[in-house]
Amino acid sequence: MGKNIGIVLAGGIGSRFGGNKPKQYYKIFDKEMIAYSIEAFRNAESIDDFIVVLDENEMKNGRIAAEYGVTTVQGGASRNGSWKNALEYIHTHFPDCEKVIENNAACPMITPELIDEFMSLLDEYDFVNTAYKITDALGSYKDRIADREDYYLIQAPDAYRFQLLYKCFDENSPLCHPAHQLPLETKEYRYFGYDDNYKVTYPEDIMIVEMLMKRRAENKKA
Repeated sequence: MGKNIGIVLAGGIGSRFGGNKPKQYYKIFDKEMIAYSIEAFRNAESIDDFIVVLDENEMKNGRIAAEYGVTTVQGGASRNGSWKNALEYIHTHFPDCEKVIENNAACPMITPELIDEFMSLLDEYDFVNTAYKITDALGSYKDRIADREDYYLIQAPDAYRFQLLYKCFDENSPLCHPAHQLPLETKEYRYFGYDDNYKVTYPEDIMIVEMLMKRRAENKKA
């Protein structure tokens, strides 16, 4: 049986967040944001191993690898470049890889159970997208009028059959989401059940994530 490999994308600089360091190293409840993704992958039953994709400075100082005991891979100049480096690393070091799942380090609400569910869905589907209904009116720069029922939002995590993605992925593509590079006939599962996912973009988002984490913990106790 092939291996299932996780990818934590943590090479961004967080230009919209500001601050004196990338946002994934700011703390949420006294833990670095990146730690939540690492813990989720480490505790997922379906994951054989995982890698953390970092920017050049973090790769050089070696802190993440040493502090968290993880395998790190240097990212590229763009998100697609980081994806390419991750896929090449997996292709070389895990030649029997069957499935991969990616999470953005700026999305700290991920859980081991969610990872396991995505991996299970790949038994039937070629890829899985975290999807959200659009609840506001939608505009179009091109046609001015757009029907929101024709569209949905995509967020991390996303999961793929590895060989399919490796074959189709082009780091020079103008498309920024890997699933958009797959053939149209591939089978997609749109996962609409990740209700409390949240991507940190601005400093005030940390407060929102802490609120969501607190609510999740309270719901588990109830």
